[in-house]
Amino acid sequence: QKVNKEEVKEIVKTQMEKKEKEWKGLIPKWVKRVKVSGDLRLRYEGIYNRKERQSDGSTKDIDDRNRYRIRARLFFDAPITDEISTHFMICTNQDQHWEATTTNQTFTDDFSDKGIYLHRAYATYKPGWLKGLEVSAGKFKNTFLHTDIMWDPDVNPEGIYERYQYKGFRNFQPFIHLGHMVVNEVNKDEDAYLYINQVGFDWNIGPIKWTLAGSYYNWDNLEATKWLHKAEYKGGGGNTFIDKAGEFQYAYDYNLWEAISFVRFKLGVLPTKLIFDYIVNSADDVPSDQDTAYYLGFKLGKTKHKGDWSLAYKYARIEKDAVIGSMNDQDFYGANRKGHKIKLRYMLFDHLQFGAAYFNTEPVDDWDPTSPTFKNNKAREEEDRIQVDFIFKF
Repeated sequence: QKVNKEEVKEIVKTQMEKKEKEWKGLIPKWVKRVKVSGDLRLRYEGIYNRKERQSDGSTKDIDDRNRYRIRARLFFDAPITDEISTHFMICTNQDQHWEATTTNQTFTDDFSDKGIYLHRAYATYKPGWLKGLEVSAGKFKNTFLHTDIMWDPDVNPEGIYERYQYKGFRNFQPFIHLGHMVVNEVNKDEDAYLYINQVGFDWNIGPIKWTLAGSYYNWDNLEATKWLHKAEYKGGGGNTFIDKAGEFQYAYDYNLWEAISFVRFKLGVLPTKLIFDYIVNSADDVPSDQDTAYYLGFKLGKTKHKGDWSLAYKYARIEKDAVIGSMNDQDFYGANRKGHKIKLRYMLFDHLQFGAAYFNTEPVDDWDPTSPTFKNNKAREEEDRIQVDFIFKF
């Protein structure tokens, strides 16, 4: 019996659809809900023209440094209901457990294995009965309006935050953002916490979007933090420390007021962003020439598809005790630092990005050789830093 070609196609199609349903039935429902993404970054980093302040007050030229580094990240996002979702991120990191400000691993240590750590694990609630409300708890992405003079991009706080943005107006959307962070839990003493209060708005003024926010950061009981250990061995991020009976302590409290503004518009066809950030430490006894930080910068372009590019520039000046130097941009070197950064990004393909960055930084004030931070280390003076990246996304 002669079989019609169209009949054969229909039989094959029916069998394939049947098999597809069988295969789908074998996949657990929770797997279908999980979205997985990630990236791999290969980096060359060169640090040149380096000087260090010595304990006798002199400066010394030190050798250039060349590092080859990797960063690998995996993101998992899983909705539980229409209102509740969970989020996870695992990533490379340095071996020191207190290093919250990096996701890099350096090629070194005789081909040894590189560490993978849990960088995020949190749940988010966005209730349908109040649009614009968001509550998250766990170890979460930093959602506060900020720049890197306050936070290193790799820091993921731990605790709970609440954010509400009123969207009843067409062009003007005010918001409030509260954070209650656990910095360090101590077995037999008081714990360290961070409390953040931020209010602001997004305002669409014709073709311009203006975002403005004011924030208050209260770092509570810093004596209980791991950064005191870091101060002894790595310079404390540039902050001022005192030595009490052989133990390091922060010389001042950190009660920080911040004003931050982003202005977005198009320069011709180029997306453009102007950035301003200003921070003052209002704690008692902080010298007036050590309590202020500011950031001025811009970004041109975007990086979404093949052929896209962006160019960013910043100038920052961060006095000794304006911010917690162990938590802000560590490529810029924490507090007591000023200088420039230029960053270029270009999309070679939709999922492959080339990047290059140049830093020129130096101390705001000369390092004090009598400071306790000189006990076990020397302080960085001026230097130039170059980073060249290839980022593969999936």
